[in-house]
Amino acid sequence: MQNQKGFTLIELMIVVAIIGILAAIAIPAYQDYTARAEASSGLAVVNPLKTGVEDALARGESGSGIDLSALGTAADASPLGTTAVNIADNGTGTITFTFDGAAGPKIKDAVITLTRDEDGRWECTTDTEEKYRPRGCGAE
Repeated sequence: MQNQKGFTLIELMIVVAIIGILAAIAIPAYQDYTARAEASSGLAVVNPLKTGVEDALARGESGSGIDLSALGTAADASPLGTTAVNIADNGTGTITFTFDGAAGPKIKDAVITLTRDEDGRWECTTDTEEKYRPRGCGAE
């Protein structure tokens, strides 16, 4: 009787096939997860700026004078994209975050917009797909 040493070719092929199937399922799921995380990160960049806008308006500053430097931040605060502030003198306006090439392919060029109305209410909208949309943001 001869004892078998090592694995047969068919056993190795089965293991490779199983790993391939798992990778085919795991990679898209991971890409969806990172796209959701990046979208939430974009919202986390612009959400605190609402406080600065409200503070500036409460101090009586002109809305047109409120920009990123007045809020104590820069347009390159996040490596995933750029931030822009556009507030009118009556207090209405937007804070936007635009994802650029550093973001994943599923949310590249997407925009998250915080819109302020005359009553001081903020609304979050985004043009990302629903499954990547941060909680609290609606469709644009």
